[in-house]
Amino acid sequence: MTIPGELMKRNGLFIIWLYADTPSEWNCSEWRAKIPSDALNAAHEAGSSPHRGRLFHLPTALNWQHPQVQYELGQADVIVFQRNVLVPEVWGAMDYFRAIGKTVTVDLDDHYPGLPPSNPAYDYWIRNLPGISPGPVEALTEGLRHADALTAPSKIILKDWEHVLPGFWLPNWTRWKWYEGLAQKPIGGPDVIVGYREQDGKAELVAQPREGSEGWIVLGWGGSISHVDSWLFSGIAEAMDRVLEKYPQVRLKFCGHEDRLNSLMLDRWGDRVVRQLGVRPEHWPQVVSTFDVGLAPLDTRPLDPPWREGAPVVGYDERRSWLKAAEYLTAGIPWVASRSETYNDLGRWGRLVDNTPEAWFQALDSMIAALAHYKQEAWEKRRWASKHITLEANIANYAEIMGRMMTLKHIRRGHRLPNITYVAAGAATGVAA
Repeated sequence: MTIPGELMKRNGLFIIWLYADTPSEWNCSEWRAKIPSDALNAAHEAGSSPHRGRLFHLPTALNWQHPQVQYELGQADVIVFQRNVLVPEVWGAMDYFRAIGKTVTVDLDDHYPGLPPSNPAYDYWIRNLPGISPGPVEALTEGLRHADALTAPSKIILKDWEHVLPGFWLPNWTRWKWYEGLAQKPIGGPDVIVGYREQDGKAELVAQPREGSEGWIVLGWGGSISHVDSWLFSGIAEAMDRVLEKYPQVRLKFCGHEDRLNSLMLDRWGDRVVRQLGVRPEHWPQVVSTFDVGLAPLDTRPLDPPWREGAPVVGYDERRSWLKAAEYLTAGIPWVASRSETYNDLGRWGRLVDNTPEAWFQALDSMIAALAHYKQEAWEKRRWASKHITLEANIANYAEIMGRMMTLKHIRRGHRLPNITYVAAGAATGVAA
């Protein structure tokens, strides 16, 4: 038996992520697979870490009987399946690789049993419009039983599934390589539009000042099309009514392709809302750096009754990752977020507020009134962020978590190492297992 600790010291870990996303729905695979893999490999190439990673397309991996697929995946110490563990073909692949000694994990970055109707995936996961049997949530539950462990960027998601398998918290750490060269937006400086132009058949990044934007104070937010409720049920919309009335120089910079909030909220603010379309992940930090203040509202209405007996009674949004706050911190941007399980771990480095219009207004009002102070403070906190919440600073932690999963697999299969005392999970005393 190869002891995980010895393997990590001698050769490092080789992690293969089986990604399920398509190019049109890539965000999850980017943050939960490609970015960690790229960071591991960059550290390996620089000689600072022995660990390596690789991406492999999940549908291809399902052909696990093929000798070439077995050869490629057989090189891994840990195989990470991205969320879509819903059909027997996937379960068969998981069982095979577990049987030959691989540590098989599933990574979930969303609360699929509690998706709200405003989430585009609601029709699939909750209504089961495809008509699959068993239904998606039941199939996911069965799929998790074929894994050794679960990883998630949310501690609450781990609690959601602790009745099925052990979980390990893997936050969405930022990529310092993308943030290191950023400058902070000067107060009163023009807003900048980040986009692309074609140059020699390639998309070339272009950053251009927005005409007439000198003197603006930019409150910024960006996200996927799953945040409608975050804006409508946090109190921030009503607070923004008052902020925009009090400060004529304030603009809300709304980034992304979400348009369902136009008639519900954004249209009433007219040209006080400016848009920024999506950019590649590696260019997103340049957009964040155009904000004077970063916003992170969440819908914290509790899901009560819970989706299963014993599940945490907290909101859907409180199962999100801390990524927005982490991005603001790493970019040196002052930020305000909903007080929540999502952001509690980073709360001391920003401003957490109760989800009421008054609390949101008071926080934004005080920050705008003393913006120079808060911007200087945020820039100083950036140094802490670079050393604590970036992937580059957490390569060893990432590998250590994977090593713990490997050790747990051995223990659950009955392997015991010499001179080690094992205590049963949940034991009230120090009685050895």
